[in-house]
Amino acid sequence: MLSNTNVKLTDVKLTSNAPFFGNRAVSGKYQRRYTGLQYYDLEFNANYMAKDISIVQNFIAKYMYGRPFEFNISYAGQYTGTARGSVNSTQAIQPGARQVVVNGFSGTLEAGTIIQFENHKKLYTVTEDVVSGKPMKLFPALIKNVQNGETVKYQNPRGEFILTNDSIPYDLKSISKISFTATENI
Repeated sequence: MLSNTNVKLTDVKLTSNAPFFGNRAVSGKYQRRYTGLQYYDLEFNANYMAKDISIVQNFIAKYMYGRPFEFNISYAGQYTGTARGSVNSTQAIQPGARQVVVNGFSGTLEAGTIIQFENHKKLYTVTEDVVSGKPMKLFPALIKNVQNGETVKYQNPRGEFILTNDSIPYDLKSISKISFTATENI
């Protein structure tokens, strides 16, 4: 990936996009309906010295044309809750499901935790606290199958993204910065 001792990544911004429409009923109740798949957009800056431009050029050459790359979602993915141990699904689940029964851990897996399943890179959010042996509620709904016994990664998940920059302007300065935009590869 791009980040190393010579290239520093700064101003990382992870945005959750969930297409929806809202409506207020005659009774006054507000309703929200999701009309598409939730996904994440990523923005970050690469800061480097002119002598290290080859590192940035290498990244651009590899990933500018649609090849996905992994990105550590940093603080958004750091788990600081009370769950300990391996979180595993207890049954096979089809795409479209919004909950997966999990076991194998102690403590509580808290709402707001960003997770991934072993067989695909999509990032999901836990929407209610869950303990071992109970259903873990998710947003968005599953986009792929989850197998019986599949591991749920809840500590430092790495998102998979595709660059979406239309152009890459190179600053020809001794200290340079390039801004990148990307979208989740789902």
